[in-house]
Amino acid sequence: MRVMFCQPSSAKSAISGPERQTVQVARALQQRGHEVLIAVILVNEAEEVSETTLAVHAREHQVRVVPLYLPERYYLPKMVRRFAEVVQEYSPDVVCTQGYKAGVVAAVYGKVPTIALLPGWTARDWKVRFYEWLDKQTLRKHSVVAIVSPAQKAEVLRYGVRPDRIFYLPTCMDIEALQPAYSREQIPSIISQSLRKQVLGYVGRLSVEKGVSYLIDAMAELRAKQADVHLLVVGEGDQRAHLQERVDSLGLPQAVTFLGERADARQIIGALDVLVLPSLTEGLPNVVLEAFAYKTPVVATAVGGVPELVIDGETGWLVPLRNPHALAQAILDALSNPEEARRRAENAYRHLLEHFTVEKQVDKWEQALQAAVENWRGRKT
Repeated sequence: MRVMFCQPSSAKSAISGPERQTVQVARALQQRGHEVLIAVILVNEAEEVSETTLAVHAREHQVRVVPLYLPERYYLPKMVRRFAEVVQEYSPDVVCTQGYKAGVVAAVYGKVPTIALLPGWTARDWKVRFYEWLDKQTLRKHSVVAIVSPAQKAEVLRYGVRPDRIFYLPTCMDIEALQPAYSREQIPSIISQSLRKQVLGYVGRLSVEKGVSYLIDAMAELRAKQADVHLLVVGEGDQRAHLQERVDSLGLPQAVTFLGERADARQIIGALDVLVLPSLTEGLPNVVLEAFAYKTPVVATAVGGVPELVIDGETGWLVPLRNPHALAQAILDALSNPEEARRRAENAYRHLLEHFTVEKQVDKWEQALQAAVENWRGRKT
């Protein structure tokens, strides 16, 4: 089967979780004999697709990429025409869309079987909220809607999607692609200061829905109770300046280091004492699976699909959202009980191997692709 993924390019110095996810699924499908390409969605027509982190990562895994220019200034009809040109040139049997823009454009085009992948809606600004609203209104037009968490099913049903068109295709992990974790001895050179402390980490976008401000507030409580803890914040976003101001106002500049985007974020995860995910909304986060793969203990908020990964008391620590005190208490418990932290991390690794490897999920992907074609044919007859 010829499959085309439509994946936004984050235009960052480091590949994002969704981009990595698309490439590893594309590669797994190629290994099953499918012909796969990734249409990289670009908003700047002057940008070369070959220079994007997504294209570089795809080439490393022998996955073909092509550009799909959908600039923000375009009206929807022009976006649909651009999409149609790419579809007509490459003639895919199924198009898999990632993100609200590609989802809406593919649904409006309506001339090819589609799978809409729903990692989660963030509603982080008015423009995103508008596109996400459009995305929800057009969901029922897709041949298959793929959710990454069963928690998403009820919301998808509310927008008129038939139950038999909903497929559970969770985030998955290619264990063999992992690079060795950094050692603790390498961390001081990364942050340019000596470090004898226990190290926490947050890895992800610095935006409101990620809840990083609550983690910084938790750090203030932790520092009051335990002076030898340091937080590494890996990632960028529109909240960076606000978060830095919060760190300064709490007197934490020596306890929190902002590292920006890092191509070696995964290797840093492997060197942490605890990975913390304080999100207010999530699908099924890549970063938690990455921590599981490195056997790094995880403290996370109980939102979206996170409880399917982080089983409180078994594979990590779950806390309520918007609760710095609960975050601090769970982190302190993990740091103060290294044997228990190791037990949960080992359980998490087994949980990953049993349910969330690429090998476990590629069969489900093939079933979804076949269903998309059959549903499309059924609609046309």
